[in-house]
Amino acid sequence: MTRKILIIEDTPTIARVQKHIAIKVGYDADIADSLAQAKELISKNRYFCAVVDFILPDAPQGEAVPCTIAAEIPTIVMTGNIDLKTRNTVEKYPIIDYITKENKQAYLYLEKQLQRLPRNENVKVLVVDDSVATRRHICNLLKRHKYQILEANDGVEALAMLEHTPDIAVIITDNEMPNMNGDELCSEIRRLYSNDEKAIIGISGSNAAHLSARFLKNGANDYLRRPFNNEEFYCRLSQNVDMLEQITTIRLQANTDYLTKLPNRRYFFEETTKSLKQMQKKQLTPSLAMFDIDHFKSINDSYGHDAGDEVLKGFASCFAKYFKKYFAARLGGEEFVVYFNDVDKTEVLKRLEDFRHFIELNSPELSQQKIQFTLSIGYAHEPVYQIDELLKQADIKLYEAKKTGRNKVSA
Repeated sequence: MTRKILIIEDTPTIARVQKHIAIKVGYDADIADSLAQAKELISKNRYFCAVVDFILPDAPQGEAVPCTIAAEIPTIVMTGNIDLKTRNTVEKYPIIDYITKENKQAYLYLEKQLQRLPRNENVKVLVVDDSVATRRHICNLLKRHKYQILEANDGVEALAMLEHTPDIAVIITDNEMPNMNGDELCSEIRRLYSNDEKAIIGISGSNAAHLSARFLKNGANDYLRRPFNNEEFYCRLSQNVDMLEQITTIRLQANTDYLTKLPNRRYFFEETTKSLKQMQKKQLTPSLAMFDIDHFKSINDSYGHDAGDEVLKGFASCFAKYFKKYFAARLGGEEFVVYFNDVDKTEVLKRLEDFRHFIELNSPELSQQKIQFTLSIGYAHEPVYQIDELLKQADIKLYEAKKTGRNKVSA
C-alpha cells in the first residue's frame, strides 16, 4: 500500500524538492500551495502524514498547522526561520517535528523523518513508569511518531511483558518505582538481552549526580532527565532505533547468501550446532537433506554464468513454498541444504519427493531462458549431533542419488 503525503508549500521550487524526496522514500504526494487548497485536499483524501510550511499567503500565522493536526494527520513543520515566537507557536501543537529551511542538511533530515514514520509502525516500545500521568505523556509523544506502544507499571511487570512480547525493541523506563528501580530493571534486561537486541532509555526526575552513570553502567543505552525537551526525546529515541536497525541489517548481510538471499554456510553451521545440542539433550533424532542441481556445470557452459545465477535464484525461491517451517540454506555453488529438527522421516521424504517432482515439472518457469533442470537429493535421518557428520551422511546419500541416475531422492 502506497502511503499518501500532503505537502503544503507556496514556493514551487521547495515544493518540488519535497515532493521528489517523498516519492523517493515511497510516498504518493499531493501539493497544496495555500491553506484553502490544503483544506480541499484533506476533505477528499486520507493522508499518512503532512509537511507544512509555517507561513502561507492565506495563513501567515501558522494556521495550516492546527488544520492538519485537527484532521489527525501527523505533521512535520518546515519554516524559513525559527525565532522564539515561531518556536513557541509551533510547540503548542502535537507535531512530529519542525525543520528550518536553512540548507541541504534540512532536506536530508526531512528524508530521514519520512523514512522513519512507516518503519516506526513496526517498532514496539515499552514504557515503564508507576506514574500514570508520566506514562500517558510519553505514550502521547510516541503515538505522534506511529510507534507501537506497550505499558508497564513497574520493573516486575515490565519483565513479564518482555517474556510474553519478546519483539519489544525499546524500553523507556523511569528510575523511581516500587518493587524494582529502573537501574535494576536495566541490569535484569541485560542479563537476558544484549545491547544489539534491545535499546534501553532511562528517565528520572531526580537530581542525583550519579544516576545517569548508574543507568549506563547497568546497561542503558541512553538517559534523559525530566522534564525533558520533546525534540531531544525524539532525537535520542530515533538514534537508538536507527542503531538497532543498522545492527539488524549488518547481521542479516553477514548471515545471508548474497545471490539467493537464503542463509549462508557460516550461519547455517552456527544455528544447527545450537539446535543439535538441544536435540541431543532431548534424545531426539535430527535429519538433513542436501540438494544438488543436476548437470549444473553444463547450464553454465551452455547458457553462461548469468543464466546459471538466475537458475540458482529461481530455485532458491522455491524453498519458501515447501520448507517454510524448516531451516534452508545455500552451502555454496549449486548445493543447498534443509535441516529438520524432530520431524517424522516418512513426512519429510514425501515432502522431498513432492519438491523434486515440482522442480522437474516447473524448472523452466524459474529463469528467463526457460532452462529445464532436475534435482538429486540426499537425506540423512540419524542420531548424529555434529553438523559435519550429519552433512557427511546426507552427502553419501546424495552421491548415491547421482550415481544411480540423478533426479531422485536417496535415503
